[in-house]
Parts: sequence; structure tokens; C-alpha cells
Amino acid sequence: MTRWALLAPLLLLLGLYIHSAVSQEAEDSTEAPPPPPPQGQASDGTQAEDEDEEWGMNSIRGSFEAVGSYFDSMLEFMGGRDGVCQYRCRYGKAPLPRAGFQMPEPNGCSSYFFGLPIPEGMDMGIPAMTKCCNQLDMCYDTCGSNKYRCDSKFRWCLHSICSDLKKSLGFVSKVETCETVADTLFNTVWTLGCRPYMNSQRAACYCQGEEKDEL
Repeated sequence: MTRWALLAPLLLLLGLYIHSAVSQEAEDSTEAPPPPPPQGQASDGTQAEDEDEEWGMNSIRGSFEAVGSYFDSMLEFMGGRDGVCQYRCRYGKAPLPRAGFQMPEPNGCSSYFFGLPIPEGMDMGIPAMTKCCNQLDMCYDTCGSNKYRCDSKFRWCLHSICSDLKKSLGFVSKVETCETVADTLFNTVWTLGCRPYMNSQRAACYCQGEEKDEL
């Protein structure tokens, strides 16, 4: 499945979210009538127009902020800006390891891998594949790590298991299944792993002069 095939449902969901948010704001404005003018003062038409204009600008601004937030999330989900998934500080400084950061326990291939539930049978009962997934988790959780180097090591680890399996057993069907699973895991990481990598880097790193980003 290509990235554009994955992008289509995301754009649809984003459009539905924006439509729902705008509709809700319109309903709220209809249900809540403006307060009556104070006693002794006539209603000022110009003031009412200014208030309507201010409400409209705030509504548009809020919609753009929501779109921007979802767009950033979608960029990370699809592989980062310009296709480059790399954690950077806003002011050009290199991220530094966060003091007191405790690397989370690796959770292997059978748990919620990158937030996506993976069937427990994916590791084929081969413990070494779980080791590869644990190594990838630790690589992502290391401040300053390069995602593509982590992914390349992950792929090498998976396929080395299949090579060892071929040497030890020689069963073609078993080796082919191993390689299929290895390719599936790697392609999942390569295509959908940007956001988990960025979240891991946000937790493990900090940027001087910046607060910790929202995960």
C-alpha cells in the first residue's frame, strides 16, 4: 500500500473533523442568543457588527489551528516533512538528552507496536524477532538517534534471522514465511514509524529554551 493510499482516508477524516467542528460552533452560536443591551442604552448596530466580525475571526483562527495540529500529526504519520523524519529543535540547536529520563521497557513485536495492535503470531514463535523489535524500541528511545539507521539495523536483524533459519533447517516454506514476516514488520516501521519515533525523541530529549512538546 502506498503512502497516498494511506493519505486518502486521513484526509477524509480530517475533513469530517473540520466540518463537525464548524457545524458545532454554528449550532452553539444559534442556541446562545446575544445578551440584551443594558437598560438605558440603545442597541448599537455597529458594535454588534464588530462582535460578529470578531467571533468570525476567532472561529476561523481556531479552525486553522486545529487543521495545523492535525496536519503536523499527519506529516509525522506519513514520514515527516519532505519525507524526512528527523527530530529537530526549533532554533537550530541539537537536542540534548533529557535529565532523569528512564528508557521504557521494550515491548517486542507482539504488543501494541507503534500504537497498532500486532497479532501475537507475527513473531512466528521465533524469540530472535522479538529481540530485533526490542533493539528498535531502544534505538528510537535514544536521544539523537537517526530513524533510518535504526530501521536499517532492524531490517538487517530480521533478515539475518531468516538466513540463520535457512542454514539450520533448510525448509524453504519456513524460510519464505520468515522473510514475509520480516518484510511486513520492516515496511510497517518504515512507512508508519515516524510519529512513534518523534514521540520517543520528545520524551528522551529536550531543546534548550523550549518546553517539552506535547506528545
